[in-house]
Amino acid sequence: MKKIHHFIVIDDDSTNNLICNYTIKRFDREANVRLFEKPENALQVISKEYANLSEARPTVLFLDINMPSMTGWEVLEEFKNFDNEIREQFKIYMLSSSIEDLTQERDQYPFLAGFISKPLKVEKLQDLFNEQK
Repeated sequence: MKKIHHFIVIDDDSTNNLICNYTIKRFDREANVRLFEKPENALQVISKEYANLSEARPTVLFLDINMPSMTGWEVLEEFKNFDNEIREQFKIYMLSSSIEDLTQERDQYPFLAGFISKPLKVEKLQDLFNEQK
């Protein structure tokens, strides 16, 4: 599998976005990290930039569950509407500050790769990428 250097973080908490950015850059100096505090903006960028690419752009998307304008679940509902050519470029991980069983919700979104507790840590990124090998 081609190494992923593209990351998108969607979280209304600017501090958490900075932590994610710092952590991802520590994990991969070549990483292209895009941070969004408004999920609507991220969805708009994804729909425009990931459609009709000449070459796939594998991307890891870290998505906060609880946000005021749109929850992470609502973002996933919108993501379902994207063409397969867009969805297949993403591995999506939900970020959560709470520990709860979200198995039932996960079953509704087969393209959801998993859940990660905040804050994001380099060791967790290493685990995620080791699983892909």
